[in-house]
Amino acid sequence: MTAQTKIISFFQFQLPMIAWSLFIFIASSIPSTNISMLGGSTDKLVHGSVFGVLCWLTHVALFHQSNAAIRKYSLLMAICFTTLFGFSDEFHQMFTPGRSSDPLDLLADTFGGIIYAAVSLHFKFYRNE
Repeated sequence: MTAQTKIISFFQFQLPMIAWSLFIFIASSIPSTNISMLGGSTDKLVHGSVFGVLCWLTHVALFHQSNAAIRKYSLLMAICFTTLFGFSDEFHQMFTPGRSSDPLDLLADTFGGIIYAAVSLHFKFYRNE
């Protein structure tokens, strides 16, 4: 793989996941007085959606690594990363003014990743039939 190909691969597959992770971190850094408050289930849908996208982008980034073991377990690793990132996000929010940590948000984050994984496996199964 040439240096130019590696750079293109980074921008195409790795950077989107890094940028989305940064977006989540920045959004979590906004004090609650500066954002509109979402109630109940709407908040959990937002968490699930945002972290479902993170799982997708992480899966793509890991799947396009040169290591065969990483490619093979990329979906499982993406779910694990999404869950750990959700945990770190909730921990981070404990130190953000007006925000708090919510175990149900972490559950929604993880569930978003699992939903992505289920949809991905569903389409992979039917595509290979």
